Amino acid sequence: MMPGSGKKKDLFTFEAVAIPYLNFIYKSAYRFCGNQTDAEDLSQETFQTAFEKFDQLRDTAKVKSWLFMILRNIYLKKVQQERKYPEVEMDESRYKPMGLGQEDMVCLKRIMDGEIQAALDKIDERYKTPLLLSYIGGYSYQEIAEMLEIPIGTVMSRIARGKMFLKRRLIETGKKKQ
Repeated sequence: MMPGSGKKKDLFTFEAVAIPYLNFIYKSAYRFCGNQTDAEDLSQETFQTAFEKFDQLRDTAKVKSWLFMILRNIYLKKVQQERKYPEVEMDESRYKPMGLGQEDMVCLKRIMDGEIQAALDKIDERYKTPLLLSYIGGYSYQEIAEMLEIPIGTVMSRIARGKMFLKRRLIETGKKKQ
């Protein structure tokens, strides 16, 4: 059964098509929210929503960007909810993402718990999303423009501004440490 046919969902097809992007979705979720627990929750909710809407996916070759857009939409809804109802942070030290070994965890922790994540946390979503799609997702400007439904020039300027913001923030952080 092919997605988009309107027939009953096929779990095996979903797993074959979507699960290879689990780490990509987790890393993207982590970059959006900046902590392990929320990234796990966002990843899980992304795959749950994707499975429920799998019959709407018309082209399985575009599953990676489809999953990313589901993740982004869920993240944006959570940000809006948090503005209304702030949450209390929990200790993250006892949680571990599914499917990642100890070496992967050490590497992720070094990369994501540093100044880059702190700077990313300060970036407005309209700059953060194109940066993540470009650098983590490996998408071209044209693909990002299509996914976000904005002109390619806007994508290029948002990525450039996002990089300038990151650079400025990292320089400021470096000066504070000296």
